[in-house]
Amino acid sequence: MLFGLFLSYLYFRGIGDHGLLDPLEGVNASVGLTMLTRGDFFHPQVGSLAYGGKAMGAWWLSALSLILFRWGEFAVRFWSALAALGMALAAGRAASRPRGAWLAAAVSASMTLSFVVSQLASSHALYACCTAAAMAAFARIQDTGIAGGRRRAVLAHASALLAFIAHGPEGIILPWLAFVIYAAISDRLHLLRLALLDWAALPVSAAGLLGYLLLLYVKNPTLLLLMRYQSPEFLHPTGVMFLFFLLAGVIPWPGFLIQAALRAAPRSVESLQGGEGGRKLFFMVWAGTFALFAVLMRDVLALAACVPALAALIGESLDEWIGSSDMESVQRASALNIFILVPFLAAGIPLAVHEFPLLGGALLSIVPWAVFIAVLILANWYYARTRQMLKLARNVSAVALLCLMPLAGVFDLLAENRAVQAAGLALHNARQSGDVMVQYAENYPSLYFYTAQDYGVVGGPWLPGIAGQSFMSDTELHRLWGQDERVFLLIRQNRQPAYPMPLEVNRLMDAHGFVVLSNRNVPLQPESR
Repeated sequence: MLFGLFLSYLYFRGIGDHGLLDPLEGVNASVGLTMLTRGDFFHPQVGSLAYGGKAMGAWWLSALSLILFRWGEFAVRFWSALAALGMALAAGRAASRPRGAWLAAAVSASMTLSFVVSQLASSHALYACCTAAAMAAFARIQDTGIAGGRRRAVLAHASALLAFIAHGPEGIILPWLAFVIYAAISDRLHLLRLALLDWAALPVSAAGLLGYLLLLYVKNPTLLLLMRYQSPEFLHPTGVMFLFFLLAGVIPWPGFLIQAALRAAPRSVESLQGGEGGRKLFFMVWAGTFALFAVLMRDVLALAACVPALAALIGESLDEWIGSSDMESVQRASALNIFILVPFLAAGIPLAVHEFPLLGGALLSIVPWAVFIAVLILANWYYARTRQMLKLARNVSAVALLCLMPLAGVFDLLAENRAVQAAGLALHNARQSGDVMVQYAENYPSLYFYTAQDYGVVGGPWLPGIAGQSFMSDTELHRLWGQDERVFLLIRQNRQPAYPMPLEVNRLMDAHGFVVLSNRNVPLQPESR
């Protein structure tokens, strides 16, 4: 109970304190808001612009949370934070013994990637949570016969179906693909009959899938053509940088993960077909399947679906090592962890700041996080050296959770540099009937969330998935500027129009990296919610 309350505090305490990060959060928050305000739940839009996404369930939940918690960042991030707690619960349920379950839940909750997806308004956390619930059900099916596995088979089918509705087709395809691969390579094909072909569970998937597709076909057939559409990416990694993000996502447990995977890997084909590895092999196959898909789609946040399986693998292995007094494995895992984390702190953070200069503005929170990681390294070394396995598992897990406390500040600082919260709210309060807002050089879908007004884009880049975006030329902007109604122009401080603006431009606001210009010298109203 106390563990759950502490996790809730860590995951919910900062989600409503900072503005939306674009484009990922801006799109998802604006689509949910449009659905609620216009009462149309089958035509995703950002304002009046159609959006070609596939995360219908996530947007429906966003609209529901806006009803429950009213307008604000907390509402659109609520389900992501709750889903991250569900990931930890599912990781614990996948373990076979109570101590392993507690360790798996703590590892899942403390992994950096799990926390990252909990702080963003997107469908990735829901995707990871629902697929993790299916994983836990599959893991439990291996321990039971037909009668005992029927209820878990229904849970597996229902969870995969919910992942499909909340995120997209991969939510239902990948769980079954991972389970089929595991059953085939371990020569346990009878598991497919217990899970995939169960007479009570199969109708859940069939009826739910057909019902959902039929509903979309009736309400908006175009959505069926967009099921393969890839949502806007939060990051665009390639090559080595993708591996870097994969490593950063499992911090602070990379050494324990490598040791657990090495110990769980079958030594030969004969031992594999003989059942060597069992549950831990299943976790490895599951994580590998989801990780490969994320790499192919170039979607860093989709790696979150690997976190519960990797956490369950670590928890199960630690529990086994402690139970058998296998101090050698614990010390090797600790040594690997220290060997990876020390260079990461020394070189990884500077590399990340170099590749993504925006992170430099969040160093006030990144540095305290690094200090917590250093404390974890010391605790890891001390308990491994003194051979205190139980204290190592318990206390290092506690320190790993404490490492999350400074991370909420990272998102706060990033949002302060990137989001248009202050400018959007000021424009929202200052708008009058007939006023026009024009955005120059950048495309920020969160403007709609804060202003609840459509906007044009002057010279801005095309945002994938949004149809009908209005792009004005500088000539059109000047013509618009000369009209009688009030016009707002929102630009970044480091961007300049291609042609000089008229002399009567009034500078109304200069904050958070943005400049608000207007053709009338009327001050903006104080920011309010």
